[in-house]
Amino acid sequence: MKKTLILLAALAFTTAGTSFAQTTPAASTTVRKAHKAKQHKTPAQKADHQASKMAKELGLTADQEARVEQLLLARQQETAAFKAKYGTDKKAGRPEKKAAHQRYEAQLKSILTADQYTKFAQLKQEHRGHGKGQGGKMKMKAKA
Repeated sequence: MKKTLILLAALAFTTAGTSFAQTTPAASTTVRKAHKAKQHKTPAQKADHQASKMAKELGLTADQEARVEQLLLARQQETAAFKAKYGTDKKAGRPEKKAAHQRYEAQLKSILTADQYTKFAQLKQEHRGHGKGQGGKMKMKAKA
């Protein structure tokens, strides 16, 4: 008798769980659609979005924002060229990628004021550590 009651209770919980699970995919598909829309932006749209965000966070002038947008567009195109050239191999072309990054940083530094660049560097450092443990390094779980 106890086995039958336990079996019926388990069946009731399983059925109730699946009926609730059927209502949630509608909400998650909306999130997926928004995420997919974000992924399919053109390089120009990405550069415009990043420049607008930087203008807001750093207080850029209209001239600075336009120059940063052009720089970001060039960087987007260069990154796409690296991906086409080297594919998914992250180590391939590393010196070339590093030189491109240093050029980008130098050009950005010439566009921004000293205060704006300091704030940019601070925001970049905060973004790097986002979602990670202390010191920007992920915490390792102990093996059991």
